[in-house]
Amino acid sequence: MSESIKKIGIPTAAIATALLLMAPALLSSGAFAIAPTSTTKDRGLHFVGQPDLTVNKVVDEFGRVTSASLSATGEVAGAGTGGEATLSATAEVTQGCLTPPGNNEPSGLKRTATTVTGSETFTTTNGRGTFDVTTNAITTPTQGFTCPSANMTPVLVSVTFTDITLTITTNEGKSITATFADQDP
Repeated sequence: MSESIKKIGIPTAAIATALLLMAPALLSSGAFAIAPTSTTKDRGLHFVGQPDLTVNKVVDEFGRVTSASLSATGEVAGAGTGGEATLSATAEVTQGCLTPPGNNEPSGLKRTATTVTGSETFTTTNGRGTFDVTTNAITTPTQGFTCPSANMTPVLVSVTFTDITLTITTNEGKSITATFADQDP
């Protein structure tokens, strides 16, 4: 093997190995922007480009999701003097219990649906404004969930966000929406 191939091959292999090792962490963070499935316009109010949705999740040392929320970012034009960005979704939550050895307790599963929302006011310059809005987080235990035994640990088994809608309402009464596909962090 020539010396020039060794100089290129070894760093390339090291970089490729590092990327492979980082992939699970990158994929588990849920930090990828998701495009809307549809958007609307209203009397000149429109999104500049498209708004992006991000699924936020916190994972414990065992890889279990302990918290999940949604964020939307973007820019609007034709927004007059400012307005409000509101992000809402239905969170379909399944909670369960882990026994001390770490096994799921099937009889402890509880399924609920709740609405998550977040709002942010924004100002504009020449009718353009940016927003960055996050919903309240789903955590465990929620809605009074308890395990049948004090020796068990409550956990989020799954969370699916459905009916995800971003609404921009201006101070002048114009309103646009972006809808997003269901998300399972």
